[in-house]
Amino acid sequence: MIVEIVKGDITELKVDAIVNAANTSLLGGGGVDGAIHRKGGKAILDECVQIRNKQGGCKTGEAVITTAGNLPSKYVIHTVGPVWNNGKSREEALLQDCYLNVLQLAVDNDIKTIAFPNISTGIYKFPKELAAEIAMDVIERFEYKEQIEKIIFVCFDDENFKIYNDIVKGDFAYRVKSGLFGLAVGDALGVPVEFESRAYLKENPVTEMLSFGTHNQPIGTWSDDSSLTFCLAESLCTGYDLNDIAKNFVKWYSAQLWTPHGEVFDIGIATRNAIHNIGKGEQPELCGGQEEKDNGNGSLMRILPLVFYLQNEKDIEVIYQKVKDVSSITHAHFRAVFSCFIYVVYGLEILKGIDKVEAYQNMQKRIGAFLMDKKFDAVEIKLFDRILKNDISKYPEINIHSSGYVLDSLQAGLWCFLNWNTFEGAVLKAVNLGEDTDTTAAITGGLAGIYYGFNAIPEKWIDVLARKNNINDLCKRFSSKLKIEKSEK
Repeated sequence: MIVEIVKGDITELKVDAIVNAANTSLLGGGGVDGAIHRKGGKAILDECVQIRNKQGGCKTGEAVITTAGNLPSKYVIHTVGPVWNNGKSREEALLQDCYLNVLQLAVDNDIKTIAFPNISTGIYKFPKELAAEIAMDVIERFEYKEQIEKIIFVCFDDENFKIYNDIVKGDFAYRVKSGLFGLAVGDALGVPVEFESRAYLKENPVTEMLSFGTHNQPIGTWSDDSSLTFCLAESLCTGYDLNDIAKNFVKWYSAQLWTPHGEVFDIGIATRNAIHNIGKGEQPELCGGQEEKDNGNGSLMRILPLVFYLQNEKDIEVIYQKVKDVSSITHAHFRAVFSCFIYVVYGLEILKGIDKVEAYQNMQKRIGAFLMDKKFDAVEIKLFDRILKNDISKYPEINIHSSGYVLDSLQAGLWCFLNWNTFEGAVLKAVNLGEDTDTTAAITGGLAGIYYGFNAIPEKWIDVLARKNNINDLCKRFSSKLKIEKSEK
């Protein structure tokens, strides 16, 4: 089920049903109620009168359904919200009943898309933040929510629009879903044009999800980037265990776990070598290549789940060690490890819900402080000056490379994310940089997904994504596991 927040006129929406914040008489009134009756016409009123004659109106917390008359929707579900009385008259429970009864009517009438106004927050004076929290909580807990495809909260004013968006973006399960889907969508956008040059893509830019192309795969197919990301998240659902993570990578290579269509069609040389080492029984964190030539982007592309796993970890030394160990399963050279570390620390800052530029600056400060007492190779650290000492977003495109080299991928991913202000714009730019298109877009998409949210990802791209239901299930299991661990600490 998709939850969308919009600001606008609920009477203009073409959905299966819109919800009317009615009064007990069902005969129309002011605000949303009056607008729906005026635009919907006599047919709505006639059916409301029939309901009144049968049951005497509609009590607070209950709901009834009628035709939508002249409105673009099919139905109107009328519910009567409570008048706020400082919490003395069961107002919260009654507002919960409004949402539950509306949702139940929707399921009973095979309604798949439904739009809600901000019930009771107008002249009934119900506190807006509390009303929004109740609405979101009821929807999350509704027993049959999977039978509804989309719920739209239509906000009349800026205040409600901001409140609902803040709740959605602040929800941890939503952040997990946004990040993992964002990564997979970026990956799938890039798969058909992997290895194409920047010059070619300037002449033939990717603007939509494509099929076939480089790897001859159907539309919505993601690569090893997403596969190994999902393998890591799958393992973290049962706790942090390097041996289990490594085993999942082996299962993927044998096409038993997290392939889009039951086969592996793309794998990097360093990752293949590491998986062979795992198969021979070597210690997981010693399986990755440690030479300079082993600095591909194969660990950076899959490191995103650690952002969520480490969300409550305050000790940056612990963060670095865990990132190092997980990266080293396939890529153990310092450059690859440190690239993953920068990405994770930046992701942790974004999770705080702050502006992406402020989060970038915080990441620079935090890693700068971390490096103060370290004796890392100064030559290696200097390679990261563009990101840590300067502002990577300020470099011209000609200086941003998009090869499979880990430092190129990190710089390109951050550059796209920082310079474009929508999910769509950021991931399409990442793809159209050329070369390692799927990985650059996956790296960008993971951050952009967390930042802009699942609802910012074009629905048409989600619709064609391979195994979207399985990905959604993984997101639920992963976020549930992390919520349980948080509550136990």
